Amino acid sequence: MSSEDAAHAAETNSTEREQRLDDNYEALRREATAYIVRLTSGEATTNDADALAEWQSRSERHEQAFRDAALLWKNLGPALTQWEEPSRPAFSRRTILAGGSLAASIVAGGVVSSQLGYLPPLNTLLSDYTTAIGQQRTINLPDGSIATLDGGSTLNLDYSPQQRRVSLSSGAGLLEVVEERSRPFVLAAGDGITTVSSASFAIKHGVTDVSVECLKGRISVECQGFADLVEGEQISYSGNGLGEKTKADVETAAAWRKGLLIFNNRPLDDVVADLNRHRRGKVVIARTELRSRKVSGVFHLDRPQEILAHLESTLGLRPVNLVGGIVFLR
Repeated sequence: MSSEDAAHAAETNSTEREQRLDDNYEALRREATAYIVRLTSGEATTNDADALAEWQSRSERHEQAFRDAALLWKNLGPALTQWEEPSRPAFSRRTILAGGSLAASIVAGGVVSSQLGYLPPLNTLLSDYTTAIGQQRTINLPDGSIATLDGGSTLNLDYSPQQRRVSLSSGAGLLEVVEERSRPFVLAAGDGITTVSSASFAIKHGVTDVSVECLKGRISVECQGFADLVEGEQISYSGNGLGEKTKADVETAAAWRKGLLIFNNRPLDDVVADLNRHRRGKVVIARTELRSRKVSGVFHLDRPQEILAHLESTLGLRPVNLVGGIVFLR
């Protein structure tokens, strides 16, 4: 065979290999789409979530195919259900919610499995770092800083030679930031941003606001105005701007790291939001006027029923327990 023929054969083989890889990747993306259709159908189960996790772990191409399919689904939505799915995975039919018409009414009311903590919302699957309900996770960031996430949290990174920017779109975290003179560290959460040179701070999403506590060093918080915090100071902000700067208890800040929830005259709304980040199921405040009722106490994360019992005895609430860990407070 001449060198020219050999080169042509090699080029043909290379093209065929690339085509096979493309065909294989398209097949993987179709499988990923089938999983997404199932997880967003309202009929998904914990077995479905486990099956997806196992499928993603098979290779980097499986993981990338899922992320590509999920991103396309997020942008195009149910139109993707028209895709042909010859290799649709088989799913278990074991249900999370039982009870016939009661379960149907719950789903119709919007309390679906992803909200109950059994299945992850699709947007969290596309995030850089997430924690499930009740999970905590420590992350070593590319610059040497450390982020510790509480349950139900979502963190995304945007690092470049010019900036260190992260966003906490849900949940709570504690950030220990190393100094880089040329790149300040910026964290976006809710309607504001926190800028740090070298410091430790805790940040948490509430129902209507975001709270920031400076544990060491100095930080700057911006939301329709600016506030500088030093060790032992805290502030909250919302769409209405910054609140008042107050003293923070550094010893009890981010108490979830020690397996505790500590509330000092906090609205019931915030207490329930914290509880829902650590307990599978859903605690729902049934009456609007209850949301602002104040709660104080120290509770253990591994004993969530004690929190519900405390709310019942101190606020005179009457919890109604339903299937799937759903509790209505009224």
